[in-house]
Amino acid sequence: MTRVIPALDIQKLTEGVPRGQWVAIASTRDRRVATGADVGEVIRNAKAEGENEPLVIRVPESDVALVL
Repeated sequence: MTRVIPALDIQKLTEGVPRGQWVAIASTRDRRVATGADVGEVIRNAKAEGENEPLVIRVPESDVALVL
């Protein structure tokens, strides 16, 4: 069976997060569950929030085109 992943609004999910920080996004892809400078800490914090498989991305240091 094919699993359909909902579209992401990256701009909304990273709004207010400083450049260079890591962002953990819920498995439902509709909310941010953790942010921080250390990717390991972000993953641990996301798991503490009940997200066993968060999507983790890094906010770019500069403006870039991003195609997922």
